[in-house]
Amino acid sequence: MKIFEFFFFLFMTNMRPVSGEKTQSVLFQTDSFSLPCMIIYSAKRKRTISYTVRYNDSEAALFVRAPSGLSSKDVLSILSDNEKNVCELLDKAAKKQDAVVKESKKTYRNGSLFYYMGREYTLAVFFVDKEDNRSNKIDVRLLDGQLKAYLPAKMLHLTQDECEKKIKKAVEAFYIEQADVFFNARVDYFAEKYLPLLGKKPIAVKAQYYKGKWGCCSSENEIRLNWTLIQADTPIIDYIIVHELCHIRHKNHSAHFWNLVETIDPNYKEKRKWLKENGWVLGFL
Repeated sequence: MKIFEFFFFLFMTNMRPVSGEKTQSVLFQTDSFSLPCMIIYSAKRKRTISYTVRYNDSEAALFVRAPSGLSSKDVLSILSDNEKNVCELLDKAAKKQDAVVKESKKTYRNGSLFYYMGREYTLAVFFVDKEDNRSNKIDVRLLDGQLKAYLPAKMLHLTQDECEKKIKKAVEAFYIEQADVFFNARVDYFAEKYLPLLGKKPIAVKAQYYKGKWGCCSSENEIRLNWTLIQADTPIIDYIIVHELCHIRHKNHSAHFWNLVETIDPNYKEKRKWLKENGWVLGFL
């Protein structure tokens, strides 16, 4: 990977250094593999290094954060001592990248797989006569273990790509509608049950799309949740809801905030870990 491409990769993967941090590009080589490596030096980091593997398309790179007093030779030596762990990170990142490539080619045709509330559903497409021949509405329903899309018969002339685009739009609308209803019901449940701990109820709950987060609680206590969460199991959704509700009481991530989260959801750490490891899959629909 060329140096210019590497720095662009650094930017695109959100691993760019903050102001005042120095960087160095080196190559980490072992008997079994070699990786371009970006070392980000920080004066705030005193003793330890941290590292991760990221992909951009088919290119993998190693990102290291290290104390400013360490040389690149020292960093590479530490990485060599931890070669097994680096290799495991590389394998894990490669599997995730393969899944990303697969999911990014999502289809909307008979047999396509979808997740809803933690369960897997197969898409079944039907063309039906509508009472109103002018209607272009595609009905989407969950029936008999399938996600069923009913298209007006007049759409039979459309190409496969044209049909899939329309089905995609209809499926997303269905998910958003279901998410809005379910999220509101769960927020009402937790807000009422734990009102003495929270102090207030949210003024509103909305389902919308976020690219980089699962939800937020505004300064006015309006809770907004990423509708793609509706694909996850209920306990995962509940954790995010509890997380945002706790921001009504604490507008930060202080120890008091996390203590409140744990009081309401004692197993929140397991769910948080699941989201960190698997949550990216929910971005594909």
